[in-house]
Amino acid sequence: MKKILISLLACLVFCGVTVPCYAETAVNQQPVASYIETVAEGVTCVTTIYEGNTMTRSATQQGYVNKDYYYEKERIATVVLNAVFSYDGSTATLVTAGADHSVAPGWSYSGQSIWGTGATAHLSATISGPVTFPVSLSLTCS
Repeated sequence: MKKILISLLACLVFCGVTVPCYAETAVNQQPVASYIETVAEGVTCVTTIYEGNTMTRSATQQGYVNKDYYYEKERIATVVLNAVFSYDGSTATLVTAGADHSVAPGWSYSGQSIWGTGATAHLSATISGPVTFPVSLSLTCS
């Protein structure tokens, strides 16, 4: 009986913590721009930029840029750069930046570097497979 009660309580706590976080992210992250470009022979990239206010009562802004890479119409990689910015009423400043990526079998991702300048987060890396090409993402808060 105790095990069932503990399991049920754990499930309720887990659901109560994760559902609001997911809902907040889904509601607050809005796409603001999207475009397609050719980055190498046979490789196209779909870029989507999202932004959302992380807290309605603060001057903190969160956003991310997502790049999906396609080779011969098959998705081969996804790279995401996310960043948090502060805004004091006149100047935006990068607080933190991070990234995530995934690649299809037969492709590799290497040499990732993330850095910031003022109100911009930058990422560079390389994707290799049948074709090798540079990856470059940036996200600016203005």
